[in-house]
Amino acid sequence: MPNVLIADDDKFSRILLEKIVQKIGYTTDSVEDGKSALEALKGTKYDILLTDFNMPAMNGIELTRRALELDNSILVILITAYGSIKQAVEAIKLGAYDYLTKPVNNDELQLIMKRGLETLSLLKEVILLRQQLDSIEGHFDFITESNAVRKILDEAKKTSNSDSIILITGEGGSGKEHLARYIHHNSNRAKEQFVVVNCSSVSKEELESNLFGVSDTGEGVAKLGYLEIAENGTIFLDDITSVDLALQYTLVRVLQSRKFSRVNENKVQTTNARIIAATSNDIPSLISKGLFREDLYYIMNVFEYNLLPLRNRPEDIILYFNKFIQNYTNLYGKRIREISSEVRAALLNYDWPGNVRELKNIAERVSILAENEKITPDLLPDKMFIKEEKSKVLLTNDFNENKREVVREFERKFLTKFLKLFRGNISATAREINFHPVTLRQKLIDLGINPKEFKKKLN
Repeated sequence: MPNVLIADDDKFSRILLEKIVQKIGYTTDSVEDGKSALEALKGTKYDILLTDFNMPAMNGIELTRRALELDNSILVILITAYGSIKQAVEAIKLGAYDYLTKPVNNDELQLIMKRGLETLSLLKEVILLRQQLDSIEGHFDFITESNAVRKILDEAKKTSNSDSIILITGEGGSGKEHLARYIHHNSNRAKEQFVVVNCSSVSKEELESNLFGVSDTGEGVAKLGYLEIAENGTIFLDDITSVDLALQYTLVRVLQSRKFSRVNENKVQTTNARIIAATSNDIPSLISKGLFREDLYYIMNVFEYNLLPLRNRPEDIILYFNKFIQNYTNLYGKRIREISSEVRAALLNYDWPGNVRELKNIAERVSILAENEKITPDLLPDKMFIKEEKSKVLLTNDFNENKREVVREFERKFLTKFLKLFRGNISATAREINFHPVTLRQKLIDLGINPKEFKKKLN
């Protein structure tokens, strides 16, 4: 809600202006002279300064100049008698937004304030674009065939219109930022800014100034922080666990009160920005080691969503791969008609330590290298065919018994991945892995695998 400061030495005029401004839902404070106005501006963040031109001790020109020195983002609107228009124009040259002549027309004043705030909003967007290269690829649907991820998306959509802080956990590259964008785009903040703040890529001092702003950068100019620029949007704090402990304490106070001050400034401002934080680290473990504040953790995890790594949702591997291939072939002007079954098997058997990010990179690689409109195994990197040997405790010295157990373990993992991919469809699975359906059914019985468990419908 916009906050307006009214400065006028005439009590009746102040009351009248307050009624006009409050009628359109803005909050107001009023003072009787320029000195009191400056004191108010030092202690509170105002969006608009509505001031009479002729006041004792300090006129509108001087108040405009000094107000903009304190806050260069404030909209100054002067009210002047007809004979003072020339001086009002001088104030506009100093940075005032507009002026009105007495007697004030209600509709005209309301229109100027609304137009001014719209202009200010556009300026904030320009500042944001200059301060942050926020590259957005494609739309913000979160496609998945995983029941576990679908459950997260369903709940996330329900919470999207709340102001509650959300914590997203998961391995690097698992889609945490994409989930944050999904929440933002399904909220009533969708038309506002979405700001990505990588907490680990900058120093403590730079992160602090980026978030809260700086009262004076050394050139007599204030720097707006993300909490101010994106006050009605969403701020995504990526890698939140890398934040310095001292700054964590500041975040606790800000997230609890929704109030903050620019660096080197005592003026308190409020923010309506929605905060979504993310980490790939185990926060409870960091808390036990004294590396993360427990109170900050509990403030952030009103809703906590853990994204499974890609290796634990094989049904998404082929889905995403096909999507990325389509995107890259369109980008490079190529056509892919076939992805060999050997490639599909390699994709499903690989562990994907880099998750979706790694899958996307490999899709780009094979799209560029592919010939004859076909993706074949030789286009995949060698690492996808090298399996690390994991030591297994042997319960017996019998070679054949241990061999049988290793083979059975491989069969379970291999068949489970393809059954997930084809939703328990025996015929489709058998066709994909070059098995006879009858033989596959018997093998599943021997392994104690029930294909019906993979036929659960998506939520």
